[in-house]
Amino acid sequence: MLLDEAILSAWPRWPSYGPREVEAVRRVIKSNQLFAAGEVRCFENDFSTYLGVDFSVGVGNATQGLHLALAALGVGEGDEVAVSNCSWISSASCILMQNAIPVFIDIDPKNFGMDPLKLLEAISPRTKAIIDVNILGYPSNVVQVKEIAERFKIPLIEDASHGPGSSINRKKTGTFGDISVFSLQQRKAISTGDGGMISTNREDLATKLSQLRSFGNEELSYNYRMSEFSAALGRIGLEKLDFENSMRQSSALMLSEILASEDWVRVRLVNGDAVGVYYAIALEINLPDGLCEDLLKEMLGRGVPMRKLFSPLNKHSHFNPKSKPARGLPWNHPNYHGSMQSVQYKDLNFPICEEFCNGRVFELYVHPGTDELHLKAFARTLKELYFRYSPDKVSRRPNWV
Repeated sequence: MLLDEAILSAWPRWPSYGPREVEAVRRVIKSNQLFAAGEVRCFENDFSTYLGVDFSVGVGNATQGLHLALAALGVGEGDEVAVSNCSWISSASCILMQNAIPVFIDIDPKNFGMDPLKLLEAISPRTKAIIDVNILGYPSNVVQVKEIAERFKIPLIEDASHGPGSSINRKKTGTFGDISVFSLQQRKAISTGDGGMISTNREDLATKLSQLRSFGNEELSYNYRMSEFSAALGRIGLEKLDFENSMRQSSALMLSEILASEDWVRVRLVNGDAVGVYYAIALEINLPDGLCEDLLKEMLGRGVPMRKLFSPLNKHSHFNPKSKPARGLPWNHPNYHGSMQSVQYKDLNFPICEEFCNGRVFELYVHPGTDELHLKAFARTLKELYFRYSPDKVSRRPNWV
């Protein structure tokens, strides 16, 4: 076990930069132009070409991108926006930035994406946008979500922050909606420290996004520009993306094979016509919540980059403030009479989110450099800890979905 501890303590870290990235940063410094110039324009063009879309707009981060997407679509006071209840806070806090009302949607247990049937139940005349989220690089149900959006003539935003390079039926995620947003934050597959990219095929939206990004509109606009440093690093990351995604895919498949004989754990793989990129591997472990937390602490202490899946957003303090914020609470506005009027978000019922987000799902990061030695050491350690915590406290034959 001492050998395994040594191997885990040397788990590959991310991001991993080399001479090309160093030279790119030097190039920007020597140019004496540090924001929103030639590097950004080149990166935007490269990104559009990679996705196969007409326009891309670089921003400071994906949260800004999501906010601009809603602003460009004219979402505002009294409007409802349907969004997955399982995501990072930015997927929903951007709705509050436009003083609109989030309507949370429970997830599909097969891919942690928005459940199209639950979405259909939540559509109302007030629904002015849908934000579909691609979790951990596992393609969502965006095809079905797009059909619903088109049926009701509601704009669709894809939060594809985790999924550059993933696809469904050979069509890249981030090309299904009216607008898509990608994250370039330090942990992401294209790592620029911080940054984001918005993509669209609609020229009207591309023009408005560009104006809103940099004080360029008569209406309220913002300082959401991308830096030249981010763009220079992003151009290199984009070139490496498919190869590095293939390494993550190989690691996911290898770990699944290593743990295949264990009936208390499951490595989630993408099936059918979808291709996942495994920004993180979704790992299900059949333990109660408290024991999952104990196991996670042990793994983190040994150097393994693991996290629990996101907590359900309806429980977040942004939607359950202890005191009324200065901007107010849009669902309590006297002119709003929709389904979220005066609700207590924390009391809403999302059974699938509760089961998976609060329970047994972990994120395991297998960035490039992770190899069979790391994965086998991880599997042995995971087995040791599992039986330490729960030799007979839970059934080891869960009803996997």
